[in-house]
Amino acid sequence: MVHGHYHCLTSELQLTNSEQYQNFIRMSASTFEELVCLVGPKIKRFPSRPDIISVGEILTATLRYLASGESMMLITYGFRIGKATVSKLILQCCEVLWDTLNQKVLVVPDTFKWAQLAVDFERIWQVPNCIGSIDGKHIIHQAFANSGSEHYNYKGSHSFILLAMCDANYNFTLVDIGAAGRCSDGGVFSSSEMGKGFIHNDLNFPADKEIHENSGPIPYYALGDEAFPLLSNLMRPYPGRGKRKLPLKESIFNYRLSRGRRTIENTFGLMASKWRIFRKLIIAGHKTVNAITKAAVVLHNFVKLSENNAGVRYYSGTLDTKQSNQWEPQGALEPVHRLGTNTYTADAKAIRDKLKDYFSAEGATLFQYERLINL
Repeated sequence: MVHGHYHCLTSELQLTNSEQYQNFIRMSASTFEELVCLVGPKIKRFPSRPDIISVGEILTATLRYLASGESMMLITYGFRIGKATVSKLILQCCEVLWDTLNQKVLVVPDTFKWAQLAVDFERIWQVPNCIGSIDGKHIIHQAFANSGSEHYNYKGSHSFILLAMCDANYNFTLVDIGAAGRCSDGGVFSSSEMGKGFIHNDLNFPADKEIHENSGPIPYYALGDEAFPLLSNLMRPYPGRGKRKLPLKESIFNYRLSRGRRTIENTFGLMASKWRIFRKLIIAGHKTVNAITKAAVVLHNFVKLSENNAGVRYYSGTLDTKQSNQWEPQGALEPVHRLGTNTYTADAKAIRDKLKDYFSAEGATLFQYERLINL
């Protein structure tokens, strides 16, 4: 073990090349030490024995596995740890990361917090009363032993679903992880805890607020694509593709919604760019794949928030968030095309129509017309 990556490579990089060190485990040395202090008490192994793997080594091996997308065998060779030990340690460490960090970085916002998120969304993306953007992804993995077709999806691969919502700054706010990939299109959203929160309107959103003096009260809402149902607290685009040309106001609404909704696509893209385990098929057991996904979500927020607050530029790969409205699916992350039904209430339709009129009047911007001209 003393000749492995932790004792040789990372120790040297930490002292001589901070940029390469950060690229190796996807965080700065100070953030790593903070993380060690948080998770250390839960993963410490027999501290009285000097030959036992240290907390730093366990965490480094786990972070390198997530960051590189390498197989566990390569982690075994690189860190000089037994194969069975590596498998157990990665599962344990990912579970501890989730248990330790989720309450710190994924606290369910209260009414005041939702209102703050809406202010950021309007300031950055010019979408009023919006508390976030929502989307789902298939986490593609190798078929689990004795699982049959439980996780076999319509694309012919095995997966489970990550349903997530983010804020205006690419931080995850709510996640729902674990629905089997074979679940019916409409059942994924309605059976998830997050979906139930939207359907029953019990997510503690603030009271309805006017977006301009003539609009009347409008509920706070999230942005979704065509995969989601239209609800009073969840907006989706107007239908219309191919030969059907949408009226100008509906086209403007769809563009403005898409512009705000791409935050969740970019959040997924940033996570997959940092934690490249999602760039290929994940080969691990059910518990481990689930734990990997949970750990990556909370690490995405933790590293981003910690290093932004410290003035450190975090690693984000080559994702271009300005040139594309949608992140291209790669490896273990695939889009979920349907998450709800096409039925909606008169109230939901009326709210969408109010927003449509607002984006073409008081809330109009110059760039929306420039964008439509270039389409």
